[in-house]
Amino acid sequence: MRNIASLTALLIVSLGFSQDKYQVSIDLTKAKNDKVPVEISVPKTDQEEIEYHMPKIVPGTYSISDFGRFVVGFKALDKNGDQLEFEKISTNRWLIKNAALLDKITYRIEDSFDNFSGYGKNKLFEPGGTSIESEEGVFVMNTFGFIGYMDGEKFRPFELTIIHDEKIKGTTSLKKIKETSTSDTYTTENYHSLADAPLMYCEPDIVSKEIAGANILVSVYSPNKVLSAKDVMDNIDELMEAQASYLGGKLPVDRYTYLIYLFDSPTLSGSWGALEHSYSSLYALPEMEPGRISQMVKDISAHEFLHIVTPLNIHSEEIHNFNYIKPEMSQHLWLYEGVTEYSTHHVQIKYDLYEIDDFLNEMRNKIIRQVQYDVDIPYTEFSKNILEGKNEKRYGDVYAGGALIAMCLDLTIIKSTNGEKDLQWLLQELSKEYGPMKAFKDEDLFDEIERGTSPEAGDFLRKYVAGVKPLPLKEVLEWAGIDYAAESENNVIATGNFTPALNDQQEISIASTKEMDDFGKKLGLLEGDVLLTWNGEKLTFKNFQQIMDRFYKEVNEGDKVEVLIRRKIWGKEKEKKLKAKAIIVKSFEKHTMNLTKNPTEEQLRIRNAWLNAQN
Repeated sequence: MRNIASLTALLIVSLGFSQDKYQVSIDLTKAKNDKVPVEISVPKTDQEEIEYHMPKIVPGTYSISDFGRFVVGFKALDKNGDQLEFEKISTNRWLIKNAALLDKITYRIEDSFDNFSGYGKNKLFEPGGTSIESEEGVFVMNTFGFIGYMDGEKFRPFELTIIHDEKIKGTTSLKKIKETSTSDTYTTENYHSLADAPLMYCEPDIVSKEIAGANILVSVYSPNKVLSAKDVMDNIDELMEAQASYLGGKLPVDRYTYLIYLFDSPTLSGSWGALEHSYSSLYALPEMEPGRISQMVKDISAHEFLHIVTPLNIHSEEIHNFNYIKPEMSQHLWLYEGVTEYSTHHVQIKYDLYEIDDFLNEMRNKIIRQVQYDVDIPYTEFSKNILEGKNEKRYGDVYAGGALIAMCLDLTIIKSTNGEKDLQWLLQELSKEYGPMKAFKDEDLFDEIERGTSPEAGDFLRKYVAGVKPLPLKEVLEWAGIDYAAESENNVIATGNFTPALNDQQEISIASTKEMDDFGKKLGLLEGDVLLTWNGEKLTFKNFQQIMDRFYKEVNEGDKVEVLIRRKIWGKEKEKKLKAKAIIVKSFEKHTMNLTKNPTEEQLRIRNAWLNAQN
């Protein structure tokens, strides 16, 4: 009898709870002029006034979005459909009067991928925006760009219904509770989990596969069909298996969705890339040759997927209790973006997807990028104040300097613990300690890392992350038998030193000859020349670097070199053979990294622990 009573009570509570939620309807079939109607039945409140909020900033973007500027025709309605009085008190906030009578909020949402009169200079990074293309039948739906919440009511459940044309299908990591040929209904626990799950509706090109215990789903929109979901899945399969090993043997989620939107014209923001979420990532990338775009997706997804660790499983209170209107930023962007970027490359060398030279070249590129930034304040301070103008301009440093911090920290942990622990181990332990539902205190992180690893690791973080001392790259790399030089002089085979580019036909052309060397001058290369063959080998943008690298290594001084070009002469394009003898030039390379010729046993031991390298 007690069990029946308990069950009855549970049902009553559940029914009460189910009525106290947001019910959102978005009708894609009514999209018009890059706008789509949104209708929200809201939870009841006994307050006299209440604010409705659209996000000013969202997690993972580190810049102001102001999604309220995309709202058109805002209305607050009672249960009879009569309008309630409201006041728009800022770009992202509406103060609704007589809130106890509030039953529904309606408005239309503008498309952020396209320009409109209220956009201004702040163009949104497309993976964090919205696209409403009703004629093409494609909708990119970052939920935080369509849906807001009532102040103080972010933790109510949300039920989202999308009405759509029968020809298109939606893909998302959200849990679906109902489906028809023209509608889908999803449910989620609160606003945070809703905002963490984008959707894409388009003509279906969807592939799913079980990888390392998780259901992986790929959905692709490619206007000219240059890329398919199968292409992507085939390219990320091996990577995800490696990531599972890197993260302890299995993927830390039961499902993950890749939403990939390709565009065939320039973006409004002038950028492209991806934005991470707990169970998905959203990509906005240019259409290009299938092999190249597949590799691009692989490279970016290696980074975005590893955000499952930081900040989704390891994060501070500022991220856990994210304030969409007045956000407080964490000190630890070096962890969230820098460690993730480092791990993107480290996983591939550890599990045989990279050669050592590939990995070292990636780290060298980080150094070259990092020295371009003015590192005049500690990374912790820069991160905490990332939304300020000066610091926002330095944001790219989190992928360069942040990755180098992670590399140096990794080697510091390995050396100071005699190879028993490393950064990979530390991330696994912190994930166990915290996870998605528990946050650390910003100011306690360094102490916690020190307790789990070594005093040397704590000292490193305080000196180089909370301080402004330059990273000890030469010293740290030497531990692993890597010779680092800020600048080195070499005699090398000249390759022209022109600036290459792709023309409209995706051919290699010469964009600039300003820095061209004597060999390029002897050949007679000119700006605008299209390179067809190089020393007998046909050139494409796919093999260009490979051919030039081989030429650099295999050709000797005095060898005859022949280059076939196409050039516009008197208004007509003609092919022309250019000839010259190979010459030696002095090369001043910056930030070189090479394996030590005669490493010690200790250096080999650290290198093997670090890179899984056997020599």
